Amino acid sequence: MLRIDTQPRLGASELTGFLTAGVVHDLGNLIQIAYSALNIMANDPSIRRAGLSPVVDGARTSLDQAGALVRQTIGRARAEVSAQEEISLPECLTEIETLIAGTWTERARLNVEIGGDLPFIRCDPLALKNAVLNLLFNARDAMPDGGVIRLSAAEAGGDGIEVRVSDSGIGMKPETVARAFDPFFTTKSNGMGGVGLPMVKRFAEEAGGRVVIESSFGIGTTVILQMPAIRSGNPQPNR
Repeated sequence: MLRIDTQPRLGASELTGFLTAGVVHDLGNLIQIAYSALNIMANDPSIRRAGLSPVVDGARTSLDQAGALVRQTIGRARAEVSAQEEISLPECLTEIETLIAGTWTERARLNVEIGGDLPFIRCDPLALKNAVLNLLFNARDAMPDGGVIRLSAAEAGGDGIEVRVSDSGIGMKPETVARAFDPFFTTKSNGMGGVGLPMVKRFAEEAGGRVVIESSFGIGTTVILQMPAIRSGNPQPNR
């Protein structure tokens, strides 16, 4: 009996993209379920009386961004180009600060410092938020006993902007720094890592910038996200 295989054969990169899109699609369904549950909680008077509305609102905002990331990831798997916009960095970092404030424990404190009169930058806004969040969560994980994380933004060199995330955690050895951007390389004992920093690097390069790591083992780490500035937007006031 002759059997004809009519299914197209995918190359390795196409197969990876297809599988990624499938996993992300299923993740999107789970996000919708969680978001629906949060909507129910938001309308519960007992939640408001307990003062938990900011926490629920923060969780909903996070799921909104997760849903947008799902759509973006599926688009990239289909080789669609990500949309870049003129972004107000102070507004973006303030949104991130608000999101984290309702969910982080007191052991990890976030200090935000934004320089005055910052020019706009051009990038994918969702990718920027995810890049900064990745750096913040890495910093938090590097301080198992807690501490202060500093998130700052300032002009650099007259034609660029730097976003810095600094922690006073365990730091990295030189050989770890050298491999920090390798996909799936991680020093976390649970193996859950090795994706965040490569994604930050990809974002920086797509935005025309780069990312730099400064770390001293046993002292702490600073990750610097450098991006070109544009002058067409309105300067942002100092905070």
